[in-house]
Amino acid sequence: MTDWHQLGAGWTQGGAAVLLMLQLLGPAFWWWQNRSPNRVGGAISALKAHWLVFVVTLWIVAPLLVIGQTEALLICWLLAGSMLLRGIIELHLCLITHRWKVSYGLAHDALQLVLALVGLGWLITLGAPTWILFLLVLTVSTLVTEIVFVSWFRNATVGPEEAIYFVPGNSAFKKINQRTAWLFLPQFTLFLVALLGALVGKEA
Repeated sequence: MTDWHQLGAGWTQGGAAVLLMLQLLGPAFWWWQNRSPNRVGGAISALKAHWLVFVVTLWIVAPLLVIGQTEALLICWLLAGSMLLRGIIELHLCLITHRWKVSYGLAHDALQLVLALVGLGWLITLGAPTWILFLLVLTVSTLVTEIVFVSWFRNATVGPEEAIYFVPGNSAFKKINQRTAWLFLPQFTLFLVALLGALVGKEA
């Protein structure tokens, strides 16, 4: 098995196929969210919709589908469980009570970042396989990116207080969406490479 195939060795071919298919929800969510001008959350750009689906897949679904040693599974499930709990709370505060605050998300991102870094350091000392180290490095990278994105969002929109949760795709937000592409697309490409490695690596 070649080196790049090792990046996806923690998923079965079926698991990798599921993760790939989930990326189709990006365009679907973009279409659905922008259908109605009065939908809670406001309009969303295509890039932001893709980013949202990508990180939900990476942070919650991908860790739950991994196979491997006990230590790797423990870290994956801890990170996924933490993010899943945050998602449930966030949806309730956004859709039901309308009391979500940017600071809540930033605080949890920081906590998740610490957990991922501690887990990464621990697994490095154990000599963990390439795939779990790659997954955690990508998780750390996307968490830092999300913190940057949230900072841009807070400075550019009226925010959750006005039930606006997304950055739209109009000309007023062109620069933010361009900068989003610069940070998002390289990380998304690496994720796709890992998934393709899982699909073809088992046969290599």
